[in-house]
Amino acid sequence: MDSVRRVNTTMPESLLKKVDLYSALNLEDRATAIRQLVSEGLRVKLQQPVLEQYRRSQITLRQGAEMLGITYLEMNQLLRENHVPLARDVRAALRRKPQKVRR
Repeated sequence: MDSVRRVNTTMPESLLKKVDLYSALNLEDRATAIRQLVSEGLRVKLQQPVLEQYRRSQITLRQGAEMLGITYLEMNQLLRENHVPLARDVRAALRRKPQKVRR
């Protein structure tokens, strides 16, 4: 488990009310709710950049999963949902000789 550090932040009252609503609806304390929301928000915001890095073969599937905080299998599913070929599929496609177009 990661070490835990205290972080102080400020936010508009309207945003804090939404956090408290989320907290109440999920029967969580405010700090837990904020951690959950930050985690989910980062996963959503990092998804496209991570997929792009994978497309460019800059990271592995496992590295992408770690960056998004998801499992290897969830990353595999995310690639499929976003029509990103698996690296082995890309290598196989590159090894194939281009087919001649018949006219």
